[in-house]
Amino acid sequence: MVNTDFTNKKHGAISFVYIIPLTVIAILSICIHFMLDEVIEAQTDTGKLVNVSGQQRMLSQRVSMFTLEYLMYGSQDSKLLAINALNSLKNNHKYLLSEHYGAQVLGDESPLSNELLAMYFKEPVNVDKKLSMFSDRVEEVLKLKTQTLNLDTAQESFFSLAKEPLLKAFNTVVMQYEKESVDRVKRLHTIQGIVIIVILLSILVEFLLVYKARNKKHI
Repeated sequence: MVNTDFTNKKHGAISFVYIIPLTVIAILSICIHFMLDEVIEAQTDTGKLVNVSGQQRMLSQRVSMFTLEYLMYGSQDSKLLAINALNSLKNNHKYLLSEHYGAQVLGDESPLSNELLAMYFKEPVNVDKKLSMFSDRVEEVLKLKTQTLNLDTAQESFFSLAKEPLLKAFNTVVMQYEKESVDRVKRLHTIQGIVIIVILLSILVEFLLVYKARNKKHI
């Protein structure tokens, strides 16, 4: 009877030792699953941000092109296309900053990195200010009749806003979004690699425990 109790306790202790590594493996496997989901979600979200911020460059050029056509030929179609492109440009800007302004309303910290905040609201990049100036100038030009404009002066002032400062600012922001996307995925991959190593070590421990238990049984 005593031997039976001892054997049962021994088997119970061994089973408990097996359960610990198996539990660790199960938990870490679940963690990897969620990490993969987060990587996919991060790629999707950041991909959309990079795409939208990249559109800003194209839209600013469309606004410039159609506004110039309006200045040169007085084309109402060009004027309408310029207005539509400008509205898309401003709507994209609102979308890119929507989470930032939402956090401000709630009194929370901005989800944007310090680098992006500086690019949007501080010199020398200050996308928000440059876009506002560009938008105001375009709307001012499109409200006037082409006959009342000094064409050379209008073109010069217009392109001084559109070609260099604004386009460079958009390029800077796009590159920052891309950099942050790569850095975030790298961090997740590093954590994932550590978790995989822990799982492999747990499996090794499990194997050694089984091997040791079998040797004792044969002895």
